[in-house]
Amino acid sequence: MKDLEAQLNIEIQKRQKAEQMFGGLDNVLKMLAMGDSLKETLEKLIEYLESKLQGVRCSILLMDNSGQYLLKGAAPSLPKSYCDALDGFLIGPNVGSCGTAAYKNEMVIVDDIETNPLWADFKGLALSHDLKACWSTPIVNIQGKVLGTLCPYFSEPRSPSEDEIQATQFAAYLAGIAIQFKGGEVALKESETRYENLFGQLKSIMEGTSSETGEEFVRSLVYNLALSLGMKYSFLGQFKSESIQTLALWAGDKFEENIDYDVVGTPCEVVVKEQKNCLILQDIQKEFPEDQLLVDLGIQCYLGVPLLDSSGNSFGNLVVMDDKPFADNITAEIILTIFASRAEAEIERRKTEMERLEAKELAEKASRAKSEFLARMSHELRTPMNSILGFTQLLALDNENPLLDYQKENLDRVSSAGNHLLNLISEVLDLSKIESGKSDIDMRTVDLVPIVDNVISISHAIAEQNSVSIKYEKIPEVSYFVEADSLRLKQVVLNLISNSIKYNFTKGSVVVSFEKLMNGNIRLGIRDTGCGISDENKKKIFKPFERFHEDLEAIEGTGIGLAISKQFVELMGGAIGFESAAGEGSFFYVDFPISDKTSLPVQEEKEPSINQSRISENQIKKKVLYVEDVPANVDLVRQILNYRPNIELQAKY
Repeated sequence: MKDLEAQLNIEIQKRQKAEQMFGGLDNVLKMLAMGDSLKETLEKLIEYLESKLQGVRCSILLMDNSGQYLLKGAAPSLPKSYCDALDGFLIGPNVGSCGTAAYKNEMVIVDDIETNPLWADFKGLALSHDLKACWSTPIVNIQGKVLGTLCPYFSEPRSPSEDEIQATQFAAYLAGIAIQFKGGEVALKESETRYENLFGQLKSIMEGTSSETGEEFVRSLVYNLALSLGMKYSFLGQFKSESIQTLALWAGDKFEENIDYDVVGTPCEVVVKEQKNCLILQDIQKEFPEDQLLVDLGIQCYLGVPLLDSSGNSFGNLVVMDDKPFADNITAEIILTIFASRAEAEIERRKTEMERLEAKELAEKASRAKSEFLARMSHELRTPMNSILGFTQLLALDNENPLLDYQKENLDRVSSAGNHLLNLISEVLDLSKIESGKSDIDMRTVDLVPIVDNVISISHAIAEQNSVSIKYEKIPEVSYFVEADSLRLKQVVLNLISNSIKYNFTKGSVVVSFEKLMNGNIRLGIRDTGCGISDENKKKIFKPFERFHEDLEAIEGTGIGLAISKQFVELMGGAIGFESAAGEGSFFYVDFPISDKTSLPVQEEKEPSINQSRISENQIKKKVLYVEDVPANVDLVRQILNYRPNIELQAKY
């Protein structure tokens, strides 16, 4: 269970990370929409990227009109001297990171400037400004023409992660939009149309899949993905054996029923089995002639990316398709990657959540089975134990055939051991009833004081055996009424006082106290001078079957008394706690709200006089019907009633 919960937390964090990576763009989008200058917009974009990549300082360089030189664009975090030195340098195949990226129109990653040959002529300049690694990404326009470069710099040698590459490429994509619409490169009418489409893409990325989960999430994701890329078909699929089962399928103007299809001979086979992007912009049917679905739908272009789990294994794919060719593959791949990262996190979250729920249900089922088994076994054990104890009592009561002294001593040992075992069985039965939710609690208004008085009275014998004194700190002069089950409450108090005696030192003491708290509760406290509880064991004190006293063999018990007490107290609406230090004793307490009611007086039945008792016994004949399936128990009851000649036993097996 703990492993599943930990994995669930990881997947939740993964989804949150994916959302955060592309969140925070509100200001950038507003600047794109408003009349802010290109420099201001690019600086805001750099601010966004620097907030996503730890320890980074970014630069944007712009291509001049000749397409040969890079000029200063924006670099708010880099030294002015460094930016000035780069202003107006000629691009080429081996000119640093930015010059090479602009020349080749591809991302250039340099994880160590000092040793990389691309920086042979410029490393002195970079190192003098504490720049030791950089990743330059080309900024392109609608047609794929290079408009400049975006380059994150770092003060130590390092390589980028997949998330960092994705964030950098997305920032370069936004920079391309800004340069086109702020730099006036595109004609006004085309600019307006293209801007509306791009802004819609960004908005759907930012808002369309940010809050949904489950089926709502996957439907929203494929719909917004199709909208973002202007594609007719979009689906998210889960890979099983040799087939893809769609989880959401958008078909131009509506969601279609999910389908299950064989991946063999399809572009989806490339995506899920080879775990790589498959971007075919036109004539897809020529490359995959066996894919009948492509033929039936008249598909021309296919763009698919794999969905990977936390171990890096493919479990599905995210795909867009259209019946016409597609041109803007650079933008499309970035957007597909963004949506895929969100889909991966959500599907993994759903999978882990289902596994967690199944494991929880299995654990609860096992717990119920255990509780039912314990309850059944406890009942089956208690039946013969009652018979054993009953016959020992009969032997002790037989005055006509008195036992010898050593026989009485042996019988007392049998009776003591039997009563101890019966108590243990009863405790296990109580615990199993609580765990299975079948414990009966009879809540009434009861006076706490006489219950505690009674427990102290019956505890004096065991206290004397252990040379421990037991007394009130201050004899209560008033009643404290609480809402509780008197029998269970007495059991709790008896457990606490018994433990305080058992785990005490010779000539130690147990002090019982009442304290009225400010919150309207009454606190019953039991303080002892015993061995105390170490910090290591405090967290285990209320767990069943936990026993950690150094002399366990000398102390009777199963270690479930406190667990039962805690359960009963909480079922009755109270609270239980303790304070303790090793070697300095313990203070256990239970708190209950003081009731504004008083308990109903119990009318005691008057004891009959001796003469009345004799008349009753001699003159009134009674019949007792006893239904029992254990012959030994019937025989026990018959022998007991033999001492009462006025009672006739009628037994049914």
